Amino acid sequence: MARRIREHYIESLFILAMAVMFAAGVVTAREWPLKSALFPTLIGVAGCIIAVILSLWTGIRGGDEKAPEGPGGAADIFLDVNLRSGEALKRTFIICGWLIGIFVGTWLLGQLIALPLFVFLYLKVGSNEGWVLSLSLTAAAVAFLYGVFDKVIHASWYEGELFRFLGIELF
Repeated sequence: MARRIREHYIESLFILAMAVMFAAGVVTAREWPLKSALFPTLIGVAGCIIAVILSLWTGIRGGDEKAPEGPGGAADIFLDVNLRSGEALKRTFIICGWLIGIFVGTWLLGQLIALPLFVFLYLKVGSNEGWVLSLSLTAAAVAFLYGVFDKVIHASWYEGELFRFLGIELF
């Protein structure tokens, strides 16, 4: 029982950390032009509100809930009891690494380079997919990003600090 309560508070703290990341995204987007800042601001505000509410709910509900058994239960909300010791924490760190990687990549290289690069690396390295599938889905992501956001919506792309530092104008 005490272990389950501790897990709820750890889960609650993790969700609060996600709320802080959403809030940081909103604060960062305030410096961007309106067209560029609109989407991250909307997602960031909604994500922050949801994360705070979920964190409070998770922390308050205590450790009296049991994971549902059998098909049809919301088992993805609970820690899988069949995982080896430390496996869930390892997976959490891996996902956090991918998230930090896309944030750093976007900051350093810009959105139009970092997002397709993330798609490719996640498929090839993170999911061990083949070259054909990885390159095909990356090409589809590039076509979608460029076609929808650049040609239809006319979004301004964050260029990245590396190119700004080198004085290279990509877009």
